[in-house]
Amino acid sequence: MDQTRFRAMGTDCHVLVEAGDPVVESRLLIAAQQRVELLEQCWSRFRPDSELSTMNARAGRGPQPVSEDYLLLVTRMREAWELSGGLFDPTVLPSMMTLGYDADFATVAARTAIPATDIAVLPAPGMSGVVIDEKAMTVALPAGVGLDPGAIGKGLAADVIAEEFHLAGADGVLVNLGGDISIAGQLDEPWAIGVDDERLPRDLDDRTLQVLEFPLGTARLGVATSTVLKRRWAQGRHHVIDPRTGSMAHTDLVQVTVADSSAWQAEVIATTALLQHSTDALAWLEVSGTPAVLLTDDDLQLTTYLATASDLEEAHRG
Repeated sequence: MDQTRFRAMGTDCHVLVEAGDPVVESRLLIAAQQRVELLEQCWSRFRPDSELSTMNARAGRGPQPVSEDYLLLVTRMREAWELSGGLFDPTVLPSMMTLGYDADFATVAARTAIPATDIAVLPAPGMSGVVIDEKAMTVALPAGVGLDPGAIGKGLAADVIAEEFHLAGADGVLVNLGGDISIAGQLDEPWAIGVDDERLPRDLDDRTLQVLEFPLGTARLGVATSTVLKRRWAQGRHHVIDPRTGSMAHTDLVQVTVADSSAWQAEVIATTALLQHSTDALAWLEVSGTPAVLLTDDDLQLTTYLATASDLEEAHRG
């Protein structure tokens, strides 16, 4: 087994590979950093020359030819929007920009913000007008619509790399991009994933809120956390936008961690739950049988679990 750590997508990245061959493991780890860079170059809204930025600038100009990676991103965005009944909405980009998150977070955090009372936002337009043609490999964005991959991009990137490396011959792969974790294949021991408590300072040695344990036989797994406690800047602003209002989300939940069979879906479910009151979110998660850890603003911890790997797969199919 071998591993590597690096910075990309504005966050800490950790990739672990078990292939039974040190040479293969080393090559895959080098490829991991290169693959993340390619996906960031395609999906980043902070790079003016990225494919995403180019496509956002071409909104209203009809179908545009796109790469496989961009097509995958927009397809998953559309599925996420439908899965969540519109609560997960990548078209919140205008609100995000208006609230001041229009550059990488280090730049945003260093600014002096305008008073919150001077900010006017509108509900998100939604994904209904986005036209995807998988056969022709084109995407058309309506005029005035821009896409923000912030709540799905890292999870989807982790899934892409984990799946590609597993198909390339790795027995087990774990890809962690800023806390969005995708696992493909199996090791000799069960997977155990620690959930950080985002209320605690980041320089603490142990920030573990809870450990999610998954039995042997869990060959495909995604874990993701959505929280209003990270990426906060002037006057307590945060990056979780409620598409119904176009403003920052305000519920009694401050953190939701979800396990599913892919990291991108875990991200979607976690964000959708975070946009609801804890009572509604817990009921929604329990109906689908989704393993989750929820934390409220008064420090109440709520959990819902599945017992077996087959249960996890069944919840995903449902």
